[in-house]
Amino acid sequence: MAGRTYVRCAISVLTGLWMTVGAAVPIGYVILRLLRSRNGGELGPELLGRPAVILVLLAGYAAAAAIGGWAAGWVTIEKPRRLALLLSGSHVGTWVFVLAAGAAPFAPGITMGLAAAAVLGTIAGVSARAWQVGRWSRATGTG
Repeated sequence: MAGRTYVRCAISVLTGLWMTVGAAVPIGYVILRLLRSRNGGELGPELLGRPAVILVLLAGYAAAAAIGGWAAGWVTIEKPRRLALLLSGSHVGTWVFVLAAGAAPFAPGITMGLAAAAVLGTIAGVSARAWQVGRWSRATGTG
C-alpha cells in the first residue's frame, strides 16, 4: 500500500508543476498586455528596473503556483506538508537548474524571486486544498 502513496505523490507533484505552468501562461499574458498598455504600447527590458513591475510579475507567478498547489492537492492531500515541500522543492530546483544552465530569461535575483514566489504560492495552494478537504469532511462527518 505504501507504493501507491508514493505513486500518487509523484503524480500529484507532476500535476502541480503542469498546472503551475498552465496557469502561468495566461496570467503572464494578461500581465504583459496590461504592462504594455500602461507603457504606451511598448515592452522592453527597462521595465524590469521598476520594482512595481517586478512585484506584479512575482505576484502573478505566485498565483499560478497557488493554482498548481491546489490542483496537486486534488490528486492526494494525505500529507499536505510533504506535498508542499516536494512541490516547492521541485519549483526551486527547476529555477536553480535554469540559472545553472545559463538559460534564465531574467537576472539571477529576479529568477530566484520567481522561485520564492513559487514556494509561497505552492504553500498557499496546498494549504487551501487541505483546508477545503478538512472542512468538507467535518461537514459530512466523514473525517
